[in-house]
Amino acid sequence: MKNTEPEQIGAVELWTKYHQTKNLEVRNRLVVQYSYIVKCIALKTVGRYQYFNYMDDIVNEGLIALLDAVEKFDVGKKVKFETYASIKVRGAMIDYIRKQDCFPRRLKRIAKNISEAENTLSHRLGRNPTDQEIADYLQIGLPEYEKMQTETCVLNMMSFEEMIYEKGVENIQISQAGDSIHGPEQVVAEKELQAVLAKDIELLNEKEQVVISLYYKEQLKIKEISSVMGISDSRVSQIHSSALRKLKKSLAEYLNQ
Repeated sequence: MKNTEPEQIGAVELWTKYHQTKNLEVRNRLVVQYSYIVKCIALKTVGRYQYFNYMDDIVNEGLIALLDAVEKFDVGKKVKFETYASIKVRGAMIDYIRKQDCFPRRLKRIAKNISEAENTLSHRLGRNPTDQEIADYLQIGLPEYEKMQTETCVLNMMSFEEMIYEKGVENIQISQAGDSIHGPEQVVAEKELQAVLAKDIELLNEKEQVVISLYYKEQLKIKEISSVMGISDSRVSQIHSSALRKLKKSLAEYLNQ
């Protein structure tokens, strides 16, 4: 299989030259060399957010973020540029999609109603409510509530990832800790945040843990996860949506302490 990444021969020399001279031609050569990062992330991003299909727009946002990453990258730190650039590019794309307000108002209203019901019941019960309890609170049947979860999954994904990127921690490494791109204080904050999320993930039910792991760690798509788990795509989305709401709630409580 052909490697999609560009030849890295000369990359060290380019970085050294740009670090010394800040030459715009050298900067542009670096942007071209790492442009594959933008294309890869754009494809994954558009694939996730079904209500946003403007590939050219997010590619442009990604290239702007990549250029900024090249200009600000510190070659003296023990960090791979790909790691640093990926965080900035994906964060820029998510922020751009959020600003486009491309999600139907009906979905936003449904997501808000579910969130409010879940918060109210959590305070009342002293624990996370079950799907049936939320459905009863909303005065709808369980099948209708499950359908609502499926429809709002993409909104929950956006909301959760937006919170993550605001804190500068990509992938929160629901999988593993990567190279840090920040100073000592941020390293401590990231490790603490990772520990909080790891603990919160352990509190999810078994199916929620499996979906979160397959989606974020193994990078599987919803259809692939449904095949692995032997359940429908819509059921995977329901489980994913429920897990993300719980994680976002726990993360928000931690960040607001």
